[in-house]
Amino acid sequence: MLQALGLSADESRVYHLLAGSGRSRIDRVGQSLGMSGGQLDGILVGLADKGLVTVTDDLPPQLIPAPPDIAGETLLLSRMQELQSAKAVLRQLTKAYRKASGAESLEDIAEVVPEGTLAQRYEQMQRRACQEVLRFDTAPYLVDEDLNTAELAQLTSGVHYRAVYDRAAMASAGAQGEMRQYAEAGEQARVLGRLPVKLLIVDRSIALVALRTDGAGPPGAVVQIHEGALLDALTALFELVWASALPLGHGTPAMSGKGELSATEIQLLLLLLSGLTDDAIARQLNVGKRTVNRRIRDLMDLAGASSRLQLGWQASERGWVTTSDVHTLQAGGPR
Repeated sequence: MLQALGLSADESRVYHLLAGSGRSRIDRVGQSLGMSGGQLDGILVGLADKGLVTVTDDLPPQLIPAPPDIAGETLLLSRMQELQSAKAVLRQLTKAYRKASGAESLEDIAEVVPEGTLAQRYEQMQRRACQEVLRFDTAPYLVDEDLNTAELAQLTSGVHYRAVYDRAAMASAGAQGEMRQYAEAGEQARVLGRLPVKLLIVDRSIALVALRTDGAGPPGAVVQIHEGALLDALTALFELVWASALPLGHGTPAMSGKGELSATEIQLLLLLLSGLTDDAIARQLNVGKRTVNRRIRDLMDLAGASSRLQLGWQASERGWVTTSDVHTLQAGGPR
């Protein structure tokens, strides 16, 4: 309806009817909506004050609706001015709040979030996002709920989410189901062996940071970071980690492991990481060099790697091969 423009529910009903029917007699409007004369009089006063309706001097009186695009735009501009004024008041209240909490000297940098408000703050910051949310998913967890409903709602409304998951966090019970729901809603996700901090950045204008904890330890100090050089540095950190993290495609197992590859593919990776040339690998596997090149390209596509160097790194991250596997091969161990 039109409550967002300052109309009551009844005012909205009356104006909807008039906009669709045009000039109408007051008594007929009341009959159509089941409203008494006294009730309708009060509603019409409100609509007239807002410039949406004109009451004629005819007998019986008639109602003439104002054009929605003109009258509505005027109301919209008025509401926007009110919201801007409210935003200015909120800035003043924020300064007073920070001063009262003893963070006056740091008010332009950061604010320690009280423990009892962590879950609320975490949700509120996401719901204020208009464009993008960036996050590192690792312990400590700031909410008890299994699913981040604020993220799902924001993804539905068009806010972009990019998340980097800590590998240990992805191994927790129920993690795969949650990640699938986020991915289906539109989240872009990657994984890294170990994330340095818990991080949430909203529209690159505000952030929450918490030092990571291992296991199920409770969060320690959680800090809200305001716009400035520190927030810019955290945003740059996210982008660096994002660039080096392993992409997670929808439906791709998060913890791939060796079970994802055949024995021949694992042996090919070991030979490649041992430093052998393509010709030498082809001789070892008793296949042609072109076959080796094709299989390496297939592995790169599977891992989302753009170079052989990145393939080696991601093979280690995914658990396809380990350092001990390479050392065993180089020492002349089992092929």
